[in-house]
Amino acid sequence: MAKTNYRQYIEDHTLDCDYSRRGGTLKVDVSELFPNVEDAVMGAYQNYLGGGLLGAVIGAAQFDPNELSQKDQKVFFELKEAIKQYFFHVTNEEATEYDERNGQSYEQNKNMPASAY
Repeated sequence: MAKTNYRQYIEDHTLDCDYSRRGGTLKVDVSELFPNVEDAVMGAYQNYLGGGLLGAVIGAAQFDPNELSQKDQKVFFELKEAIKQYFFHVTNEEATEYDERNGQSYEQNKNMPASAY
């Protein structure tokens, strides 16, 4: 799968996307890409730090990528980054409407803490 198709793949295979100006979660079915993986779900989440600020978007998977072939690991890490960027744009757009301090770039968001605790 070409990297440019990840956004469309994410949109077409989203299982759940629950977000607000205070973060949330995204779950994507990746069983087509990793047919030999049980519970082939990847996603992202974002915590609310307080004071109107969102934490860094964190990527996650319900399976161990170390069990994938090298070729599939490459796809895994490219898709994980694409999922994080996709979710950042979804949540940041919502949060910026409420507080302009959230109008940060994805690169700036990666430097934020993941949690305030």
